[in-house]
Order: sequence, then structure tokens, then C-alpha cells
Amino acid sequence: MSKDENYKFQNSILKKLDGLLGGMLAEASSEEDFTGKAGKSMVLRLPSCGSKRVGLIGLGKTASSPASFQRLGEAVAAAAKTAQANSVAIVLASSEGLSNESKLSTASAIASGTVLGIYEDSRYKSEPRKPKLNSVDIIGLGTGPELEKKLKYAENVSSAIIFGRELVNSPANVLTPAALAAEASNIASLYSDVLSANILSAEQCKELKMGSYLGVAAASANPPHFIHLCYKPSSGPIKTKLALVGKGLTFDRL
Repeated sequence: MSKDENYKFQNSILKKLDGLLGGMLAEASSEEDFTGKAGKSMVLRLPSCGSKRVGLIGLGKTASSPASFQRLGEAVAAAAKTAQANSVAIVLASSEGLSNESKLSTASAIASGTVLGIYEDSRYKSEPRKPKLNSVDIIGLGTGPELEKKLKYAENVSSAIIFGRELVNSPANVLTPAALAAEASNIASLYSDVLSANILSAEQCKELKMGSYLGVAAASANPPHFIHLCYKPSSGPIKTKLALVGKGLTFDRL
């Protein structure tokens, strides 16, 4: 964001963009005291231009982690929501210091942040709003199969996070123990090559003398469903066994 004695950008990308905008970007950034600090942003509406708006989003001086670039994607999504944009393009003002692998990881993090940032859970709203953003171009961070693989991974992780958020945000009269168990069984069937599901009924839990579990479940009119999901790699030796235990509360008490 540094400028020369004529208040022009020294960064080559910003300098070129500012030149196309007649110096408007440098002038506005000075007026708004935009220095590129993390979390800060400014957006300009452009009259009679190919793009309707141009924005600067700060990453700070030391941004290098995937989390930093995921927050950039989230900030882009927020700006796109406000502007009701159909498409956006993202370019880093400086990416010279990034290795090829870092560029791929950066693009993946930006994509993940944008997907998560644009998502709104409007399932239970009387007038749900669908996001208008339908395309994002990430420029200058690579192309080809390796990038596609990274973006596919980001898409899968983001979809899983959104699925988890929807479960958490579902009301108790929708996400009953039976409904949660059905979701677990569905996941296992979709990925049956590595996942299996074993759902225990109340009677099976009694046989296993799971009294504490059944005591908590007794507060609900809905019968309990104990969910056991098991992941096993499709190939290769299993060297470690890891157990994750969650409560699975659905807040469906009387």
C-alpha cells in the first residue's frame, strides 16, 4: 500500500489498476486511510466500467497461513453479499514470495472462505434469500489438475462444515435422535467403502447396561438412538485407533 511522492502506488498490480481507474483507487485509499491492515476493507463503485465495483481487502503485513487467506475469502463473500454481486474476481496484490505449493494452498483457502462466507442457513425463514454470487475467479495462483484437486478438497471440507452447521442449527422438533441417527446412517451409506454405522436402540443400550446414557435420554418423549460411526481406510495398514466421543444432544426434552 506504500505510495511514492506523488501519492501513486508503488506496487505494480495496484499501480496498473489505479492507472486504469484514473487514480481513483489511490485517492480513495488515502482519503479513507486504508493501509491494508487485516480485517479492513474499502469498496468503490465504478461508473461506466467493465466491473461495477473494485475493492481492497487488507491481509496485514505477515499474512501467510491458510487461516489468513480463508478470512480473505470470507471478507470477499461479505462484500459480494452487500453488493449483491453475481461474480467476483480475486487477485493478490503481491504473490511473488509464494511457492507453487503455497499458491495452490492459498487458492484453496480463499475458495473455502468464500464458500463458507456466502452460505446462509435460510431453511426456516419465511422469505429465504438465496445468495446471488455464482462465480469466483481466483487470478494468478495457478491452474491445472493440481489446483483442481485442491479446490475439490476445499469444496468437500466446506460442504461438510455447512452440513454440520445445519445439524447444529436445526430445531429440536426437526432434529430428533431418530433424525440424527438417520443422517449418520445416510453418511455411512454414501461412503460405505470407508464408513460404517451401528445405531443402538434403547433396548440394546439396556442390554449393555448404559444406565447413565438412558437416564439422560429419559427426559425426552423421543426414544434414544446411540450412534457409532466407524472409519476404516480403504487400503493400507491400520497403525492407530482413535476414538472421538460426543454427546449428540438434540435438546428434545419435554
